[in-house]
Amino acid sequence: MTSDNDFDDTHVDASFTTIDTHTAGEPTRILLDGLDRSTLDGESVRAKRESFAEEYDWVRKLLMKEPRGHDDMFGAVIVEPNEDTADADLGVFFMDNKGYLDMCGHGTIGVVSALIEHGHLSAEPTIRVETPAGVVEATPQYAEGGVERVTIQNVTSFVYDATTVPVSFLDSPLRVDIVYAGNFFALVDSEQLGVSVDTTRTDEFVDWGLEIQAAVNDELDIVHPFSGEPDSVSITEIYESSDDADRSIVIFGGGQVDRSPCGTGTCAKMTLLYESGRLAVDEPYIHESVIGTRFEGRIIETKEREGITLTVPTITGTARITGKHTFIKDHRDSITSLSITSDEE
Repeated sequence: MTSDNDFDDTHVDASFTTIDTHTAGEPTRILLDGLDRSTLDGESVRAKRESFAEEYDWVRKLLMKEPRGHDDMFGAVIVEPNEDTADADLGVFFMDNKGYLDMCGHGTIGVVSALIEHGHLSAEPTIRVETPAGVVEATPQYAEGGVERVTIQNVTSFVYDATTVPVSFLDSPLRVDIVYAGNFFALVDSEQLGVSVDTTRTDEFVDWGLEIQAAVNDELDIVHPFSGEPDSVSITEIYESSDDADRSIVIFGGGQVDRSPCGTGTCAKMTLLYESGRLAVDEPYIHESVIGTRFEGRIIETKEREGITLTVPTITGTARITGKHTFIKDHRDSITSLSITSDEE
């Protein structure tokens, strides 16, 4: 038996160090070391993500997919923020089993918690994080020498549209609300499906969620109203309303199910509720995941821009570190990433 110091790295092509966390049950694998960030083109985090996707997508697959990950793994890559315009403390972009997202609430909570607890980030009252969707603010709450909870003030959010789409699993068209909260969401009331949101029908929810997403993107040519850039729905949120706590199941990527209540999904749901007059500014909102974990949300401000009502939503949750890892790519290994269930483009 050999020690770590005796490890023979003759066959190692690449090595990556990560910290893994979970936020309300949903994993985040945070890439710390092993990537030459100086090779990423562009000043903004969005540009660096595009450069990573072009040159290093194999790293995403290596860390997210089997045999090192799994079909529901989620990841974050730490980069330098834009020094000229972002006024941020760090930059981060997000990845999953299929590709990349512009913003992630649970992932940001995980990143801030892990970096502070491991000394990679100062324990400040407020931390500004540049994401591909824009700069968000994180406010950690400290206890017992660590991070107990983190509140994320998300990018401004808005209801984009509402539409009906034909789906194979219903006889009549399905009503869908399209909401932007850092990503474009398709929100669907589970009453239309005649089922409750729970884990007994997870496979059906995944199939329905992916079909809904595809149907909406076929129906609508989504353009962000302020940037003018074409976009698309990347996440489906099927929700069930309750007097105690609204509950949802969130499907994204190649059929991943968010174990957390979804940070941006919570912001999207609050924005929809505000638009319909069912949630007031500064009213606490409890949002529950399909496995029963919870985030607390709140809309702290609203504003108008070009005739569109914008909300400033926050979500609060807890992340815990689950491990620290060094993953290697051995050039003798023909299986560097695989999936038997997800449909990756």
